[in-house]
Amino acid sequence: MPLIRKRRSQADAEPSPAPTRRRRSPSASEASSVNDDIDGDGADGEDGTSSHEQMVKKLVRLAMASEYSRIPVKRTDIASKVMAPGTGRLFKRVFDDAQQQLRNVFGMELTELPQKEKVTVAQKRAAQRAGSQSGGSSSKSYVLISTLPQSYRTPAILTPSRIPTAVDEAAYTGLYTFIVGIISFSQGGMMAEGKLESALARVNADNYFLNGERTENILKRMERQGYIIKIRERDGGGEETVDYMVGPRGKAEIGERGVAAMARRVYAKKDAERDELERKLVRSLGEVVLEKNRGERVEEGEAENNEEEEQS
Repeated sequence: MPLIRKRRSQADAEPSPAPTRRRRSPSASEASSVNDDIDGDGADGEDGTSSHEQMVKKLVRLAMASEYSRIPVKRTDIASKVMAPGTGRLFKRVFDDAQQQLRNVFGMELTELPQKEKVTVAQKRAAQRAGSQSGGSSSKSYVLISTLPQSYRTPAILTPSRIPTAVDEAAYTGLYTFIVGIISFSQGGMMAEGKLESALARVNADNYFLNGERTENILKRMERQGYIIKIRERDGGGEETVDYMVGPRGKAEIGERGVAAMARRVYAKKDAERDELERKLVRSLGEVVLEKNRGERVEEGEAENNEEEEQS
């Protein structure tokens, strides 16, 4: 019995080990918050800088590749193909740095496309039901536009793409510029299908073949790429009317100034003709064509002199 008591007293004297505490694993929301802090604006380390540069390069490559197919770059594409996970807050920084590289290296920049106008009654009603206003919200789609001065926009510098061939690309560029121009000069910026067909027939482009495509298919391609918009609407008697308008890409890539520059290059060669043409351009396209008109005249003259020297 004493032996047993002694053992019990020794056991009572020994200190009991402290209870171990389990380390709580961070929740998914906490882990995401930590990752955001690492990838966020405060990431000034080497890994953060390298990741930022890679995203800028990806955006530049995406813009260049999309331009060959004349596909607009959507913000959702940038988020899925360029931005790394958890770096949504860095979109503006990545976009601005990519813009700087595009301007400094390639002489281009990403320009946001305008929204499609709501023209028909059905489109306006659908917009009202959706609670949107025409032109009020962002399209979140971008295309590449040249930033070179007018004096550098010559065929020797801005050569046509070799995809599919330089000849076909130059012919297609000339055709869609011409079509966007005649639609822009139409009343209200809208041209009936019959009038467009008549205008194409006057320049022998109604049955035109371009790389195996007829004019009808070429117009469909222009519509897909956003240079023009085909509008179908039925009147009160049930008769269908078809009209054409300038599309978002046509407005961003060519616009009123591009149309005016084409008209000046084709029609006005003398000072008297230029003055009369300028008045007509203002009446048709608005005063926006006069904002840089004086500088453009000087640059156009220099460009023409450069071309004449190259040809000689």
